[in-house]
Amino acid sequence: MMEVVPVVALYIGNKVKEIKHFVLDDFVPYKLVLTAERVSSRLAELYSKEFGITRPEWRLFAAIGHRKQVIARDLAAISSMDKVKVSRGLQGLEDKGLIVRTPVPEDQRAALVSLTEAGLTLYRQMVPRVQEWEASLIDCLSASEYRDLVSGLDRLLKRLDEI
Repeated sequence: MMEVVPVVALYIGNKVKEIKHFVLDDFVPYKLVLTAERVSSRLAELYSKEFGITRPEWRLFAAIGHRKQVIARDLAAISSMDKVKVSRGLQGLEDKGLIVRTPVPEDQRAALVSLTEAGLTLYRQMVPRVQEWEASLIDCLSASEYRDLVSGLDRLLKRLDEI
């Protein structure tokens, strides 16, 4: 008896391309999501246990520390988080004394966010630790594989802006 393989029709423009076999584990978008989620979860273990920072707080903290100061409303786009998560994350960082929000004189609806002295001290402790963690993650790659990976990811991000 012959095995029946389901046929999936894929429409590209006005052309139909038949795909006879689909393996989710080989699907690049799926692999990217799995990788991103596992990296994020494992890294979150580090900064949660060692520094008491949540995932959303870390994203915001890193974005602010990297830029020295940023307008709060820009953090949603910078961090790829929705406004509610940004708001809660900023509140958590403020409650911990790690950031300060300063009104922008020419725009009363805007606030400039920057690290406090305690925030800057913590940032200087965290960055080497997360860089160490990153190094331990990528040490299975050769230098050229690392360059190819980063280059490929950059090209995929650019391509996503184009399609």
